[in-house]
Amino acid sequence: EVGGQAFDKIGCYQRALALDPQFAIAWNNLGVAGGGEVGGQAFSKIACIQHSLALDPQCATAWNNLGVAGGGGEVGGQAFTEIACYRRALALDPQCAMAWANLGWAG
Repeated sequence: EVGGQAFDKIGCYQRALALDPQFAIAWNNLGVAGGGEVGGQAFSKIACIQHSLALDPQCATAWNNLGVAGGGGEVGGQAFTEIACYRRALALDPQCAMAWANLGWAG
Protein backbone atom coordinates (compact mmCIF):
# COMPACT_ATOMS: atom_id res chain seq x y z
CA GLU A 1 0.00 0.00 0.00
CA VAL A 2 1.25 3.45 -0.93
CA GLY A 3 -0.66 6.53 0.12
CA GLY A 4 -3.60 4.36 1.11
CA GLN A 5 -3.82 2.74 -2.33
CA ALA A 6 -2.97 -0.91 -2.99
CA PHE A 7 -0.94 -1.78 -6.09
CA ASP A 8 -0.38 -5.22 -7.61
CA LYS A 9 2.81 -5.90 -9.55
CA ILE A 10 1.29 -4.84 -12.89
CA GLY A 11 -0.02 -1.66 -11.27
CA CYS A 12 3.46 -0.89 -9.96
CA TYR A 13 5.03 -1.29 -13.41
CA GLN A 14 2.27 0.80 -14.98
CA ARG A 15 2.85 3.54 -12.40
CA ALA A 16 6.61 3.44 -13.04
CA LEU A 17 5.98 3.79 -16.79
CA ALA A 18 3.52 6.64 -16.25
CA LEU A 19 6.34 8.44 -14.46
CA ASP A 20 9.06 7.43 -16.94
CA PRO A 21 7.93 5.87 -20.24
CA GLN A 22 11.60 5.33 -21.19
CA PHE A 23 12.24 3.01 -18.20
CA ALA A 24 13.33 -0.13 -20.07
CA ILE A 25 13.38 -2.43 -17.04
CA ALA A 26 9.78 -1.55 -16.17
CA TRP A 27 8.74 -2.43 -19.75
CA ASN A 28 10.57 -5.75 -19.45
CA ASN A 29 8.96 -6.51 -16.10
CA LEU A 30 5.49 -5.59 -17.37
CA GLY A 31 6.04 -8.05 -20.22
CA VAL A 32 7.12 -10.81 -17.85
CA ALA A 33 3.97 -10.11 -15.82
CA GLY A 34 1.86 -10.68 -18.95
CA GLY A 35 1.54 -7.19 -20.39
CA GLY A 36 -0.84 -4.38 -19.56
CA GLU A 37 -2.10 -0.95 -20.41
CA VAL A 38 0.23 2.05 -20.53
CA GLY A 39 -0.92 5.51 -21.50
CA GLY A 40 -4.32 4.18 -22.50
CA GLN A 41 -2.84 1.61 -24.90
CA ALA A 42 -2.81 -2.16 -24.33
CA PHE A 43 0.52 -3.96 -24.72
CA SER A 44 0.97 -7.73 -24.96
CA LYS A 45 3.79 -9.41 -23.08
CA ILE A 46 5.85 -9.61 -26.29
CA ALA A 47 5.13 -5.96 -27.17
CA CYS A 48 6.32 -4.88 -23.71
CA ILE A 49 9.58 -6.79 -24.02
CA GLN A 50 10.09 -5.48 -27.58
CA HIS A 51 9.61 -1.96 -26.23
CA SER A 52 12.15 -2.67 -23.50
CA LEU A 53 14.68 -3.85 -26.10
CA ALA A 54 14.02 -0.84 -28.32
CA LEU A 55 15.07 1.29 -25.34
CA ASP A 56 17.96 -0.93 -24.24
CA PRO A 57 19.04 -3.45 -26.89
CA GLN A 58 22.00 -4.53 -24.73
CA CYS A 59 19.84 -6.00 -21.95
CA ALA A 60 20.57 -9.74 -21.84
CA THR A 61 17.72 -10.32 -19.41
CA ALA A 62 15.17 -8.80 -21.79
CA TRP A 63 16.51 -10.91 -24.66
CA ASN A 64 16.16 -14.01 -22.50
CA ASN A 65 12.62 -13.00 -21.57
CA LEU A 66 11.68 -12.45 -25.22
CA GLY A 67 12.83 -16.02 -25.83
CA VAL A 68 10.76 -17.27 -22.89
CA ALA A 69 7.75 -15.47 -24.41
CA GLY A 70 8.28 -17.62 -27.49
CA GLY A 71 10.41 -15.31 -29.60
CA GLY A 72 8.86 -14.18 -32.82
CA GLY A 73 9.21 -10.65 -31.68
CA GLU A 74 10.66 -8.03 -33.98
CA VAL A 75 13.41 -5.82 -32.61
CA GLY A 76 15.06 -3.15 -34.72
CA GLY A 77 13.20 -4.37 -37.79
CA GLN A 78 14.52 -7.92 -37.43
CA ALA A 79 12.52 -10.96 -36.28
CA PHE A 80 14.05 -13.21 -33.64
CA THR A 81 13.15 -16.82 -32.93
CA GLU A 82 13.12 -18.18 -29.41
CA ILE A 83 16.58 -19.71 -29.87
CA ALA A 84 17.94 -16.56 -31.51
CA CYS A 85 16.80 -14.58 -28.45
CA TYR A 86 18.71 -16.88 -26.09
CA ARG A 87 21.80 -16.69 -28.30
CA ARG A 88 21.58 -12.90 -28.35
CA ALA A 89 21.29 -12.87 -24.55
CA LEU A 90 24.40 -15.05 -24.29
CA ALA A 91 26.33 -12.92 -26.77
CA LEU A 92 25.68 -9.97 -24.46
CA ASP A 93 26.24 -11.87 -21.22
CA PRO A 94 27.96 -15.26 -21.50
CA GLN A 95 27.41 -15.72 -17.74
CA CYS A 96 23.60 -15.56 -18.00
CA ALA A 97 22.75 -18.93 -16.46
CA MET A 98 19.04 -18.62 -17.24
CA ALA A 99 19.72 -18.07 -20.96
CA TRP A 100 22.01 -21.13 -21.01
CA ALA A 101 19.31 -23.23 -19.34
CA ASN A 102 16.61 -21.94 -21.67
CA LEU A 103 18.77 -22.53 -24.74
CA GLY A 104 19.31 -26.11 -23.62
CA TRP A 105 15.60 -26.59 -23.02
CA ALA A 106 14.72 -25.10 -26.44
CA GLY A 107 17.15 -27.44 -28.14
